[in-house]
Amino acid sequence: MEGPWYYIFYLYGVFVDAFSLCEDPVKLQASELNRDQYLGRWLFVAAASSSPSSLRTFTSLDSTLFSMTQSNDAEHLQLRAAIRLKTGQCVPKSWIYLLKEGSADLATEGRPHMKTELFSAKCPDSIIVQETDQDYHRILLYSRVLHPVEDCIEDFKDKASCLGMEEFLLIPRTQESCEFQDV
Repeated sequence: MEGPWYYIFYLYGVFVDAFSLCEDPVKLQASELNRDQYLGRWLFVAAASSSPSSLRTFTSLDSTLFSMTQSNDAEHLQLRAAIRLKTGQCVPKSWIYLLKEGSADLATEGRPHMKTELFSAKCPDSIIVQETDQDYHRILLYSRVLHPVEDCIEDFKDKASCLGMEEFLLIPRTQESCEFQDV
Protein backbone atom coordinates (compact mmCIF):
# COMPACT_ATOMS: atom_id res chain seq x y z
CA MET A 1 0.00 0.00 0.00
CA GLU A 2 1.38 3.37 -0.98
CA GLY A 3 1.00 6.17 1.49
CA PRO A 4 0.89 9.92 0.99
CA TRP A 5 4.68 10.19 1.34
CA TYR A 6 5.12 8.14 -1.83
CA TYR A 7 3.08 10.66 -3.81
CA ILE A 8 4.80 13.64 -2.21
CA PHE A 9 8.26 12.25 -3.10
CA TYR A 10 7.06 11.36 -6.59
CA LEU A 11 5.78 14.91 -7.21
CA TYR A 12 8.97 16.35 -5.77
CA GLY A 13 11.02 14.22 -8.21
CA VAL A 14 8.90 15.34 -11.16
CA PHE A 15 9.30 18.97 -10.08
CA VAL A 16 13.09 18.68 -9.73
CA ASP A 17 13.42 16.96 -13.12
CA ALA A 18 11.30 19.66 -14.76
CA PHE A 19 13.64 22.41 -13.56
CA SER A 20 16.92 20.55 -13.90
CA LEU A 21 19.68 22.43 -15.67
CA CYS A 22 21.01 19.24 -17.20
CA GLU A 23 20.84 18.93 -20.95
CA ASP A 24 21.30 15.65 -22.73
CA PRO A 25 24.50 15.94 -24.77
CA VAL A 26 24.06 15.66 -28.54
CA LYS A 27 25.36 12.27 -29.62
CA LEU A 28 27.24 12.08 -32.90
CA GLN A 29 26.57 8.99 -35.01
CA ALA A 30 29.96 7.35 -35.56
CA SER A 31 28.97 5.76 -38.86
CA GLU A 32 27.87 9.17 -40.17
CA LEU A 33 30.79 11.14 -38.72
CA ASN A 34 31.77 14.24 -40.69
CA ARG A 35 35.33 13.14 -41.21
CA ASP A 36 36.47 16.51 -42.56
CA GLN A 37 35.36 18.06 -39.29
CA TYR A 38 36.72 15.44 -36.87
CA LEU A 39 39.87 14.07 -38.49
CA GLY A 40 43.18 15.72 -37.66
CA ARG A 41 44.94 16.83 -34.49
CA TRP A 42 43.32 16.95 -31.05
CA LEU A 43 44.64 17.82 -27.60
CA PHE A 44 43.46 15.98 -24.49
CA VAL A 45 42.11 18.59 -22.05
CA ALA A 46 40.14 16.94 -19.23
CA ALA A 47 38.49 13.76 -17.96
CA ALA A 48 35.61 13.03 -15.60
CA SER A 49 34.19 9.93 -13.97
CA SER A 50 32.16 8.81 -10.99
CA SER A 51 35.20 7.03 -9.52
CA PRO A 52 38.83 8.11 -9.07
CA SER A 53 40.02 4.69 -10.29
CA SER A 54 38.57 5.41 -13.76
CA LEU A 55 40.88 8.43 -14.04
CA ARG A 56 44.00 6.95 -12.46
CA THR A 57 45.56 6.13 -15.83
CA PHE A 58 45.64 9.87 -16.66
CA THR A 59 47.22 11.21 -13.44
CA SER A 60 50.79 10.74 -14.72
CA LEU A 61 50.13 12.68 -17.95
CA ASP A 62 51.24 16.21 -18.67
CA SER A 63 49.79 16.37 -22.18
CA THR A 64 48.63 14.23 -25.05
CA LEU A 65 48.40 15.08 -28.72
CA PHE A 66 46.18 12.85 -30.86
CA SER A 67 45.94 12.46 -34.61
CA MET A 68 42.84 10.86 -36.14
CA THR A 69 43.27 9.77 -39.75
CA GLN A 70 41.31 7.70 -42.23
CA SER A 71 42.92 4.34 -42.93
CA ASN A 72 42.82 2.61 -46.32
CA ASP A 73 39.72 0.74 -45.16
CA ALA A 74 36.72 3.11 -45.09
CA GLU A 75 35.46 1.43 -41.88
CA HIS A 76 38.71 2.01 -39.95
CA LEU A 77 39.98 5.18 -38.32
CA GLN A 78 43.59 5.32 -37.13
CA LEU A 79 44.21 7.13 -33.84
CA ARG A 80 47.79 7.95 -32.90
CA ALA A 81 48.86 9.51 -29.62
CA ALA A 82 51.99 11.37 -28.57
CA ILE A 83 51.81 11.24 -24.78
CA ARG A 84 54.00 13.48 -22.59
CA LEU A 85 54.33 12.15 -19.05
CA LYS A 86 54.91 14.51 -16.12
CA THR A 87 58.47 13.09 -16.01
CA GLY A 88 59.05 14.53 -19.50
CA GLN A 89 59.15 11.13 -21.21
CA CYS A 90 57.30 10.71 -24.52
CA VAL A 91 55.21 7.59 -25.07
CA PRO A 92 53.67 6.77 -28.46
CA LYS A 93 50.40 4.80 -28.69
CA SER A 94 48.15 3.73 -31.53
CA TRP A 95 44.57 2.43 -31.83
CA ILE A 96 42.21 1.51 -34.62
CA TYR A 97 38.56 2.46 -34.32
CA LEU A 98 36.08 0.36 -36.24
CA LEU A 99 33.06 2.04 -37.81
CA LYS A 100 30.17 -0.32 -38.32
CA GLU A 101 27.36 0.57 -40.71
CA GLY A 102 24.35 1.84 -38.79
CA SER A 103 26.20 1.89 -35.45
CA ALA A 104 26.25 5.01 -33.33
CA ASP A 105 29.39 3.90 -31.48
CA LEU A 106 33.02 3.24 -32.28
CA ALA A 107 34.51 -0.16 -31.49
CA THR A 108 38.19 -0.43 -30.65
CA GLU A 109 40.18 -3.14 -32.40
CA GLY A 110 41.42 -5.72 -29.90
CA ARG A 111 39.15 -4.45 -27.10
CA PRO A 112 35.77 -6.14 -27.63
CA HIS A 113 34.21 -4.83 -24.39
CA MET A 114 35.13 -1.18 -24.95
CA LYS A 115 32.42 1.16 -26.19
CA THR A 116 33.27 4.66 -27.42
CA GLU A 117 30.60 7.29 -28.01
CA LEU A 118 31.08 10.77 -29.45
CA PHE A 119 29.21 13.89 -28.34
CA SER A 120 29.26 17.46 -29.52
CA ALA A 121 30.63 20.01 -27.08
CA LYS A 122 29.61 23.62 -26.44
CA CYS A 123 32.69 24.96 -28.21
CA PRO A 124 33.00 24.26 -31.95
CA ASP A 125 36.67 23.31 -31.62
CA SER A 126 35.96 20.63 -28.99
CA ILE A 127 34.50 17.14 -28.74
CA ILE A 128 33.45 14.93 -25.84
CA VAL A 129 34.19 11.21 -25.91
CA GLN A 130 32.54 8.74 -23.57
CA GLU A 131 34.44 5.51 -22.93
CA THR A 132 32.95 2.47 -21.24
CA ASP A 133 34.79 -0.76 -20.58
CA GLN A 134 34.60 -3.47 -17.95
CA ASP A 135 36.70 -1.46 -15.47
CA TYR A 136 35.65 2.13 -16.15
CA HIS A 137 33.06 4.61 -17.39
CA ARG A 138 34.34 8.12 -18.13
CA ILE A 139 34.05 11.11 -20.42
CA LEU A 140 36.96 12.95 -22.00
CA LEU A 141 37.25 16.45 -23.43
CA TYR A 142 39.39 17.06 -26.50
CA SER A 143 40.09 20.39 -28.18
CA ARG A 144 41.86 21.72 -31.25
CA VAL A 145 43.38 24.51 -29.11
CA LEU A 146 45.87 24.08 -26.27
CA HIS A 147 43.96 26.16 -23.74
CA PRO A 148 40.22 26.29 -24.48
CA VAL A 149 38.24 29.11 -22.91
CA GLU A 150 36.96 28.49 -19.38
CA ASP A 151 33.33 28.28 -20.58
CA CYS A 152 34.23 25.14 -22.57
CA ILE A 153 35.71 23.47 -19.51
CA GLU A 154 32.77 24.54 -17.32
CA ASP A 155 30.33 23.12 -19.89
CA PHE A 156 32.24 19.83 -19.78
CA LYS A 157 32.12 19.81 -15.96
CA ASP A 158 28.37 20.49 -16.07
CA LYS A 159 27.78 17.62 -18.50
CA ALA A 160 29.90 15.34 -16.31
CA SER A 161 27.95 16.35 -13.22
CA CYS A 162 24.65 15.65 -14.98
CA LEU A 163 25.98 12.15 -15.74
CA GLY A 164 26.86 11.63 -12.06
CA MET A 165 30.58 12.06 -12.71
CA GLU A 166 31.91 14.27 -9.92
CA GLU A 167 35.57 13.20 -10.20
CA PHE A 168 37.28 15.70 -12.50
CA LEU A 169 40.86 15.83 -13.81
CA LEU A 170 42.28 18.72 -15.81
CA ILE A 171 45.33 17.63 -17.80
CA PRO A 172 48.14 20.10 -16.86
CA ARG A 173 49.61 20.69 -20.36
CA THR A 174 52.61 22.57 -18.90
CA GLN A 175 55.28 20.97 -21.10
CA GLU A 176 55.67 21.09 -24.86
CA SER A 177 53.76 18.35 -26.65
CA CYS A 178 55.61 15.31 -27.92
CA GLU A 179 55.85 14.71 -31.64
CA PHE A 180 54.34 11.63 -33.26
CA GLN A 181 56.54 8.55 -33.48
CA ASP A 182 55.99 5.15 -35.03
CA VAL A 183 54.59 2.68 -32.52
